[in-house]
Amino acid sequence: MKPLLLSLAFAAASQAATLTLSPASGSLSGTAGSTVGWGFTLSNSTDFAVITSSNFCLGGSGVTTACIAPASGTYSDDIANNFTIAGPSPESPVVTQAFNQASGIGIGSLTINAVAAVGAVDNGQIVLTYDLYSVDPLSTVFDPIADLVSTGMFLTDPASVTVTSGAPEPAAWLLVVAGGSLLFYVRRPK
Repeated sequence: MKPLLLSLAFAAASQAATLTLSPASGSLSGTAGSTVGWGFTLSNSTDFAVITSSNFCLGGSGVTTACIAPASGTYSDDIANNFTIAGPSPESPVVTQAFNQASGIGIGSLTINAVAAVGAVDNGQIVLTYDLYSVDPLSTVFDPIADLVSTGMFLTDPASVTVTSGAPEPAAWLLVVAGGSLLFYVRRPK
């Protein structure tokens, strides 16, 4: 009977939390050499979810053991360094962060390879891993062993990155115009 109760408790705990990426479609695009990233909203009203890591894995839903890395770039796990907790009071049951590369805020980012082909698309999912505790980890009575409900839990949300062609920057246009003017001036008959 105990294994059944444990299974039911695990199933209830695993359904308590939800993850939504920002943008909501999970679809990003950027030019070769650029960095794009996802913000997120994590909702969890049961126990205390402590985020441990994130990853961008190619393929379908539910990947936990084998993560195929994106082909068009390198993923950086931003959230693992931010000790993020979602749960009941005194914590917030809903945590939202917009992606900010300079501050290292958001769930993670992808630096697109400088030689990535225009039109290349990586379709997959963001996999968020967390541990669940019965007591707030910031509480003075918190015991990481006694208060552990489950470890290695995960949430997924569909994500994709498309490599786009970039329009030349204004400085590049200025160089083209200056170069053309110089050629015209040099080749002008005297």
